[in-house]
Amino acid sequence: MAKIATFKTKYRKDNHIFIPKEVASSLFLRRGEEVRVMIEKEEFDKQGFLNLFSIWKDKSEEEVDLYRDVVKERELFGRREVEL
Repeated sequence: MAKIATFKTKYRKDNHIFIPKEVASSLFLRRGEEVRVMIEKEEFDKQGFLNLFSIWKDKSEEEVDLYRDVVKERELFGRREVEL
């Protein structure tokens, strides 16, 4: 049975993608081992966001941008999503 790990990472300048140690360990990965990868680019969907959270529909563009910036800053603190 295959194990699946979901996590967020950045596309690096050297054209590589970083796999967090926790993920590699949980999958028992060894260097050079072949893995199957699915990549999805996440984009901010303002209209979808506003529809989902109707409380935000009356917010200004500046308030929505501020919230988006806060979310991005939290990601910089190394919060990762790991699903096994």
